[in-house]
Amino acid sequence: MVMDSRNNEKKIAIVGAGISGLECAKILINNGFNVTVFDKQSEVGGRMRTSEIDGFLLDHGFHVLQTAYPETSKQIDYKSLDCKPFKAGARVVLLKNGKARMKLMADPWRDPIRGVLSSLNGFLSIKDLLRIGLMRLSITRGKINQLFDGSDETTLDFLQRRKLSDNAINRFFLPLFGGIFLESKLQTSERLFRFIFRMMAKGKMVLPKDGIRSVPLSIAKEVGQDNIRLGVEISRIEEKALRFRGEAHRFDLVIKAFSEPTDEDGKHVWTIHFDAPSSPMRSKHILLNSNLIDSSSIVSHVAVPSDVQPSYAPSGRSLVTATVVGDRAKEMGFETRESVEQAVRNDLGQWFGDGTVSTWKTLAIQHITHALPISSSGKRLTNLPRNGEDTIECGDHMLHGSVEGAILSGRNSALIAINRLTNNTETVQGPVKKV
Repeated sequence: MVMDSRNNEKKIAIVGAGISGLECAKILINNGFNVTVFDKQSEVGGRMRTSEIDGFLLDHGFHVLQTAYPETSKQIDYKSLDCKPFKAGARVVLLKNGKARMKLMADPWRDPIRGVLSSLNGFLSIKDLLRIGLMRLSITRGKINQLFDGSDETTLDFLQRRKLSDNAINRFFLPLFGGIFLESKLQTSERLFRFIFRMMAKGKMVLPKDGIRSVPLSIAKEVGQDNIRLGVEISRIEEKALRFRGEAHRFDLVIKAFSEPTDEDGKHVWTIHFDAPSSPMRSKHILLNSNLIDSSSIVSHVAVPSDVQPSYAPSGRSLVTATVVGDRAKEMGFETRESVEQAVRNDLGQWFGDGTVSTWKTLAIQHITHALPISSSGKRLTNLPRNGEDTIECGDHMLHGSVEGAILSGRNSALIAINRLTNNTETVQGPVKKV
């Protein structure tokens, strides 16, 4: 699309400085429009934020980037963010008779020898491994959009249809994908499971050097600080006007880039960060809790971000991050910061030793509400962004709960805005001005 200098006369307001709103703004600015991004917070990023405490980088929630995300990989320069990967596969802890066993579950498609050997450790059977292999083969073939066709039952239903054993589902898929989807029953749509599984199978999970905040900051840099207004509480949003600080401000178009919490938005998560003298892990893997199906355990998974990115912790220290799915904590009656922290310490003490964990200092106890949009079965999720007829809205809640969903939605809203303001009779296809 050829940029029209007259576009600069068109004023667009975007409410919400998360990655979707920023991506939308970037595309519009690169096509000549006069764009202002507003946010009530004092920093950009929405849910993708990082705090600095005692020399540690603490992401708000446990975040990783997937290198296989197609659109995200086009828009985010992983190399410039100095991203480094976790090891493929996972470590799994099983508590039996009061004794913790930790076993490596290597990815047999990237490390065939270790992968096959690790399947014999009691966590997965050869039969399970073969069935996961067939599932992997079917999911990684074809076009991505096809993953959102067909059945729309729960992830649990999907895994059971693939005839995976209860042991494989409860000991591996539940702690891993329950922690990703932020729900403890695997009730998320199988469509989203298929998509995320494919991304994990074809790419790597990586962390930026300067924390997850560097992702929105990199987009905001392209948008330009002069086009972003932070700390502005919007009291009213209309199609062509905003009201804030007691006055109405008119625009040619207003784009809403956030979701308003409702009773349905119940996905929340507890993330507890610890300062440890050394890493409790022997490799750069995520540690999955295979006892999550049992009533006595609460932590879904543990990671040591500083093992992957040393910048996450001061020299000579390690950052240990535990994830607790909100509905699991609530079900077990842990709803205060103190009770959640103690329950987490109990779990970790059984795995790593009470004497070891007692030396760890708690850096932060984060309770993140409305952490993800609900993507239940039956919602007919797609990978094709949608929007309303009257208002333009973007965010992962408009597509599916992922960084890719947010980026795609932001791009789609920008294309809709361009069509609307330039009076195009045909929908813009493909990229507009290269960004």
